[in-house]
Amino acid sequence: MKLSELFSDKFYLVALSILIPTSINLSITQFLTPILNSFMVRATNPELSISVFSITMSILFLISLPHLRVQHLTIVYYKNYSKMKIHFFIFSLAIICLIISIFVIFSPAVNFVLDTIFGTSGDMRINVENALKISFFIPFLLIIKMHFYAISIVSSKSNYIWIGTISGFIFSILFASILFFLNFEKYNLGITSYTLASIIETIIIMLLVRKNLFDSKIIFNKDILRLGELTKFFTPLLFAAFLPSFTMPAINACLTRFENPEVAISSVNLGFGIFGAVTFTINGCQSTILSLLANGYRYKDIRNFSYIVGFITLFICSLISWIPFINNFIFSDLFGINGSLLSGTIIVFKLLSILPPFLVMEQIYVGIIMNSKSTNPLFYINICRFLVLIFCLSTGILFFKSYGPVVGGSAWALTLFFEAIFAWLFARKITLPS
Repeated sequence: MKLSELFSDKFYLVALSILIPTSINLSITQFLTPILNSFMVRATNPELSISVFSITMSILFLISLPHLRVQHLTIVYYKNYSKMKIHFFIFSLAIICLIISIFVIFSPAVNFVLDTIFGTSGDMRINVENALKISFFIPFLLIIKMHFYAISIVSSKSNYIWIGTISGFIFSILFASILFFLNFEKYNLGITSYTLASIIETIIIMLLVRKNLFDSKIIFNKDILRLGELTKFFTPLLFAAFLPSFTMPAINACLTRFENPEVAISSVNLGFGIFGAVTFTINGCQSTILSLLANGYRYKDIRNFSYIVGFITLFICSLISWIPFINNFIFSDLFGINGSLLSGTIIVFKLLSILPPFLVMEQIYVGIIMNSKSTNPLFYINICRFLVLIFCLSTGILFFKSYGPVVGGSAWALTLFFEAIFAWLFARKITLPS
């Protein structure tokens, strides 16, 4: 297959029309994180501000972990299942996560989380708790928002994805700019901007998809409460979502025990954030794969398309990693990173830069598993990934306490690499879509 087919063959045009807006939507936080960090890096104590933002977001994303798989459930079921059941199921998840968020942040449990698990103290401890109180309802918004975006994907309304995502992005930067010039405390700048923009974005996408929310006849009955099939499908997905949400908090909790913890946490956060922004197209591969399979496209074409995305991304990451004037421009000139923070960030990015083909590989094989509607293998894949993560962090604490960015970057790289290998191993026996 020639690369030119991406722009001439109908399948590749359809695939791109789904991939690009979906990828941007799923990666918007990774786009925003480096930009918000570029505001905070100009603070008097940038390492503290970025560390506070990173820890706060990692806790919120861990609480809201169902949002990582809500989109997949909606895409798989929405066309041939009761819409009311799906809405009720998603709304119930959102309420549960909101209750957990309130309990963790506004009860004595916050002391255990911040003192014991994350080992924070002093200004970092105080600032993280304040940031969490500002944004406690983010988990609810994330789950509802991703459900609405999934409805726009499965309804072939990609223009809605563009409108909602770009609106959220613009409002985040707008609020960050205003707060920056008002000399708002820099650790609060990032989380406040993100929170306000999330509220507006959720309202916008809800209004856009309102006509696609219900069937022509809305029927309320007891059957809506029978959620056994959705629960059986979603439970392994929920566990699979736990590891991506757990990885950053676990790495942050590990790095707080290293030498120069602020530099270590900030380097890993910046490096991973920039890597996520560069590799944004890969984040949309799984939803694109599921959508294309649901609409009857050939697996072979879907696989080839996905790997093209992966190797193009690998090429871009290699240029950024190994050509000095490019990485100096991006890391130093564009994002304003300097000193030990700059060297640590570049190390993390280089460790992650080899991953794109393996990330695509994981998306393909997990997509096959989800499409089969037998999601139990995801449980075992993530158990294996969890063991790799624990091994990496334990080894780092024991032997490499002076090399925080190396340990954090390696932990991310190795867990993502082995997750792809485990996905391939567990998906081998599943009958491939025709």
